[in-house]
Amino acid sequence: MRIGHHQLTNCLIAAPMAGITDRPFRTLCHAMGAGMAVSEMLSSNPEVWRTDKSRLRMVHSDEPGIRSVQIAGCDPDDMAAAARINVASGAQIIDINMGCPAKKVNRKLAGSALLQYPDLVKRILHAVVDAVDVPVTLKIRT
Repeated sequence: MRIGHHQLTNCLIAAPMAGITDRPFRTLCHAMGAGMAVSEMLSSNPEVWRTDKSRLRMVHSDEPGIRSVQIAGCDPDDMAAAARINVASGAQIIDINMGCPAKKVNRKLAGSALLQYPDLVKRILHAVVDAVDVPVTLKIRT
């Protein structure tokens, strides 16, 4: 399986899960043979980037394997900025979350709540893809 120019060793991908797919878990997934392990969701809201928790989550450069980082939000400019910052911190793939059904996420018009606004989805996708020179993937649920 290929994502952009990244060749995965297999099709086993550890999905992004809040509170689960932290750095130690992703390292373990790679050690156990995962082709890729996606980071837990990171907010595109720049106000939260300054917290210790967010700063720790935004360091990707020394992780094993292909580094895919998931971002979530509803503002195209913030999403583009989040993508750029994470790529500068070592992300090799940006994954946009439009599948999370959690009420906490949906109340902020992020995750699956975005799917009811196709024009906003289009603006977010264009903003993020245009902002970075790495592959951009999209998480949705059916």
